Amino acid sequence: MTEPTPLVILCNGADPPSKLRDTDREKLLRLEYRNSTEFEQNVTILLPDFVRDVFHLPNRVLDLLEIAAYVFLADRLMSRGRKDDLEYHKWARSLHFVIRVRDHEFWEASSVHHKLVEALRFMTGDRAYEFSFLPGHTTPRTGLFDSEGFVIEPKVNTSVTLFSGGLDSLAGIIERLEGSSDQVCLISHRSGQPGTRKTQDRLFAALRNRYPNRLVHYRFHCSLKDIRANDETQRTRAFLYASIAYAICCVLSQDRFFVYENGVAAINFLRRQDLQNARASRTAHPRTLALLEEFFSEIHGSRIKIATPFLWKTKADVFGVLSGFGREDLITSTVSCSKTFQNLGQATHCGGCFQCIDRKLAAYAAGLDDIDDGSGIYALNFIKKKIDDGETKTILVDYVRQARNFAEWNIDCFYKEKLSELAELTDYISGMDEEEVVNSIFDLCHRHGEQVLKAIKKMREVHDHPFRELPEGSFLQLINEREHLKEPVQRLIVDISRRLQTAIPLAFKTNLPKDERDLNDKISAIVESSRHKFEREHPAVRFALAQVIPDHSLNEYNLLIESKYVRESTSPSKASEGIAADLTKYPEDSHILFIVYDPYGSIVPVEDFKGDFEKKGRCTVCVIR
Repeated sequence: MTEPTPLVILCNGADPPSKLRDTDREKLLRLEYRNSTEFEQNVTILLPDFVRDVFHLPNRVLDLLEIAAYVFLADRLMSRGRKDDLEYHKWARSLHFVIRVRDHEFWEASSVHHKLVEALRFMTGDRAYEFSFLPGHTTPRTGLFDSEGFVIEPKVNTSVTLFSGGLDSLAGIIERLEGSSDQVCLISHRSGQPGTRKTQDRLFAALRNRYPNRLVHYRFHCSLKDIRANDETQRTRAFLYASIAYAICCVLSQDRFFVYENGVAAINFLRRQDLQNARASRTAHPRTLALLEEFFSEIHGSRIKIATPFLWKTKADVFGVLSGFGREDLITSTVSCSKTFQNLGQATHCGGCFQCIDRKLAAYAAGLDDIDDGSGIYALNFIKKKIDDGETKTILVDYVRQARNFAEWNIDCFYKEKLSELAELTDYISGMDEEEVVNSIFDLCHRHGEQVLKAIKKMREVHDHPFRELPEGSFLQLINEREHLKEPVQRLIVDISRRLQTAIPLAFKTNLPKDERDLNDKISAIVESSRHKFEREHPAVRFALAQVIPDHSLNEYNLLIESKYVRESTSPSKASEGIAADLTKYPEDSHILFIVYDPYGSIVPVEDFKGDFEKKGRCTVCVIR
């Protein structure tokens, strides 16, 4: 299998090296943040403003900030494909950056290149990263104080910490302020979204009022210019954030900075097998941070440490940090939502993305739901309102299913089920041997599972009124119907069957099918018209119409759809014989959905007909009239 042609990103006025000069123009992207007569400025990186705030940065660190900014901006501009591509095989990209730099000799070193590429590949899940660094890049001094002779004199005790405006970073900063006498330096990436800037500024002002003379806020502006991003996953934002923090560490003569992210979110175990290859976020994963530590240490020439004090806390535990210090009033000022770009009206959270779901359940578990959920910050109240978006429904079901497993598995089962993912962790958590790491992660996940159970019980206690029907399609109804206990393939079967139960009678309202092929053509058209919806909402299941799939490819699918047509003159036994034959034809590990169109009502009783086959466990029979 040949490797795909990489996407080439030319930065700082760089031209393609000789080996890339034949690259198709559609595979080239030029990024430039400086005003230039030669190239059009198409992104915003306010590096001069950042340097003026800190007086001076070495050339190598200036290069790092430009590299991190360009990687982040290219990540947002280079599409990963459709949602269904994301769930399967087309998600990973191959990216080749060509960047003019100041400290060319350093960036050309193989050890630097290797550590940079290794960190980015694991963090993003992309197929490949390549960098060609070209010499000759310069930028003018930002002012009189931009020289090695001017430095910021830090206080004796200084803590540099990432500050996104989210709940975890706020709780971490408060814990740092309350638990030490350090001056705390907050590091923020400023995007083009005004809501994010407003959140960060509002929280900083509140913290500064409560902890006078203890805080400094450093902001690095980096955004697209007059264009909307193709990709909202922002896997490389962690690289940009960490690079900004490292730059401030250089200014303040510090050898560590803090990343506050709860351990369940940082480790982010797969909730579905389709979320392979970093489709589940790895931005604060212990391996990501360990690889970044190695990379920054290479730049620095000595050890740089990234501290993660919340690694053994859950989201509910983070809520507990804020309440423990009496700072509950700041909770609703934080923003955790990953879809703030949507039009949410007065709400600050969409209410349906993974981050919103995680936050809301954690608030209920921590007993702070009256503050968090009662404040009107969520556009969607999934607890007692209909969930129209199938993707949100799938996130909820997967979330609860995983929490149930964590709560009920013993440590041996946990180790067996999560062995491959644990292998990515045991070598990257310092100060603990493998057994200690596994035990600690198990305890963390088990506590999370118990807290989710507690949250659901609280939700039912508060919102499930015994004299009223449960709202159709709400989270409470999903829980009541035990959707989280159903296998993913069974949930997809229900959705496909409902669609066909409505569409098939309409399709043949005037003229019945000429034959089984005609029926199958209609079924194929109906299913294919909704395929992207099904794949987005049930991404753990691969499915196909069996008739159009070659026998040697069937093992790729765990749901096959077969159709049977019971004509007026046809005995139902013929359909039975066809189903029995198909059950022997297809692989044992495939589930088969049989669509039986019986317009004359020949099959009586239907439940007995279905039960004879479904009791074998390999198939589901949907009779349509």
